[in-house]
Amino acid sequence: MKARPRSYWIGFALTALGAVILSPDATLFKLIQSDLWTAVFWRALFLSIAVWAWLILTRRHDLTSEVKRLGWALPAGALCWAISNLGFIFALKHTTVADTLAIIATAPIFAAIFGSLVGERIAIRTWLAALTIALGIAIIFEASFEAKTMMGALAALATAISVALFFVIGRLKRDQDLTPALGLSAGLTALFAIFMADTLMPVTADWPNLVFVGLFLLPVSLILITLGPRRLPAAEVGLLMLLETALGPIWAWTVLGEIPSETTILGGTLIVGALGAHGIAAWKSQNNNICL
Repeated sequence: MKARPRSYWIGFALTALGAVILSPDATLFKLIQSDLWTAVFWRALFLSIAVWAWLILTRRHDLTSEVKRLGWALPAGALCWAISNLGFIFALKHTTVADTLAIIATAPIFAAIFGSLVGERIAIRTWLAALTIALGIAIIFEASFEAKTMMGALAALATAISVALFFVIGRLKRDQDLTPALGLSAGLTALFAIFMADTLMPVTADWPNLVFVGLFLLPVSLILITLGPRRLPAAEVGLLMLLETALGPIWAWTVLGEIPSETTILGGTLIVGALGAHGIAAWKSQNNNICL
């Protein structure tokens, strides 16, 4: 077999590291004692500051021209990511970490389906994966309805769809870097939280959590996940992102004692299994230059 180029392994390492670093985010958010919107404000504000600081340091004089070249993709991408941020947080407040991450993991399949609207071909394997994933989501939704956490499951689904739309925008602008959209979306999220929060002063004990997540965990993981996939096939990106889906519930189980229900395990297994099989089939197809 032909040896992989160095850029491939760099992309592999960056994406995998980004997914691993991001995996405890949901658990860390559930540990916050402050008002929901107060926490959202500080997380988003710190993230926006960190992303823009990174862009200024790495792009310098080219940043303004890069932002202008993004055109419509900048506000559209920022809006999609802001909606996904809010949906993720709302989901965590109304359902479990395992349910949230399992549903959000479906974003690549939604992206493939939405991509068909802009002329991308959908392989048979994607339709088969989509049907299996739909069954997995239905199982989780049934359990959510019984446990009165349907709103959390719906928020997670809205997050997956928003992330998928962001991916599609990235494909349409594949020659551009959408990192500025992440910085703008965090700013929009913080601005929205200002009008929703009763107070902007968090509980004193929450400061280390908010600073760590906002200035390190989120910006580092998202920047790595943005840089890595530019060197990897989409199928392998999807497989590596399953690291967050697998590790997130383990963090919640270990730290919060949040044990997934049998229905969550069943639905999540169907979703992760379908995504994994789809990614492996896509990887083989890309290596063999055939369309399965």
